[in-house]
Amino acid sequence: MAARYQVSLAVKSDDAELRRRMAADEMAGDIGLSFRREPDYFLGCGVQGSHSQIIKCTDMETGHIVGLGARHIKNLFVNGIETRVGYLSDLRADRAVRKRTLLARGYAFLRELHAADPAPLYFSIILDGNDEAVANITTARAGLPIYEKRGRIVTPAIHLDRNKPERPCDGVTIRKGTASAMPQIFTFLNRELARKQLAPSYGSKDLQSRQLLGLTPEDFYVAYRGNQVVGCVAAWDQSGFRQTHVERYSGTLRITRPLYNLATRFSSLHALPAPGEKIPYLYLSLIATEGNRSDIFATLLRSVYGDRRKSEYHFLIVGLHEQDPLTQVLGDYRSIEAGGSLYLIYYPEDAGFVSGLDDRTYYIDMATV
Repeated sequence: MAARYQVSLAVKSDDAELRRRMAADEMAGDIGLSFRREPDYFLGCGVQGSHSQIIKCTDMETGHIVGLGARHIKNLFVNGIETRVGYLSDLRADRAVRKRTLLARGYAFLRELHAADPAPLYFSIILDGNDEAVANITTARAGLPIYEKRGRIVTPAIHLDRNKPERPCDGVTIRKGTASAMPQIFTFLNRELARKQLAPSYGSKDLQSRQLLGLTPEDFYVAYRGNQVVGCVAAWDQSGFRQTHVERYSGTLRITRPLYNLATRFSSLHALPAPGEKIPYLYLSLIATEGNRSDIFATLLRSVYGDRRKSEYHFLIVGLHEQDPLTQVLGDYRSIEAGGSLYLIYYPEDAGFVSGLDDRTYYIDMATV
């Protein structure tokens, strides 16, 4: 008799089922969130990697996808050298099948994909509070790759609300990006990002590709000293292909939300979205400063904040490794604290590659994961 559950690669005709699975799986907490991929699941894969393979688990009795996971390949800096690295994401499973052996079958399929197209290193971020995922995949179970924790990525959602004064930096001016300035900007980005582990590598031509989908030159905020670029960040709206929705409020928030929203009518604060609504936010992406200087980053972040504070966006999502000196700037802002653990993932035969990683600070661009 044929097996009820089948593991295989997803194809374009699976799009509706993949989007349904993403919407159905909610992240637990005081605010229940779902991470969606409307109107096309595959459209968002472009920012996660130049090559993507989506593993699906299908219930052959119902035709529904009950589990999925994604393998993306992208060019990242490793020890200062542009390297082909894998990123594992979107691990989802219907609660009804989580106690079965389907996770092991999915990872066995991943092993086959790796054997056909190997990468020396993968990484993933497991969000805070996802204890079940940590227990299931990081305990060296038979057949699974090695998961090695490398600290925490802090991802505060900065409230874009209250007025704040400018934050000048001596000799530095901030300008919005232009098309003609992009080659110089990306040359700077690659030079500085090469100083960090797992930082992205792009060229100005990528602004016309799926890897930087929706990002325009005008979304860049650039720090100059004279005519030299000394810092850069980009404010990236991805709502056209990736969204975060509020599914529910629990505890005190459920009770106090109506009163809080009433108070926002008389202040600069933003109302909390109703259950089912999406959260309007921007990613702060491509963060780099000369010598990783926090004073330049502080000026850039304040420029983005001031420019976007009265826009339709409620939050600015920033991602930095906990050991990055730039994180000290984040304490100047009211935010919702969030984050996740960074894991390096590899197979035993690649342990030597991983042991050769130097002590550079990690930078995971949260807009691309």
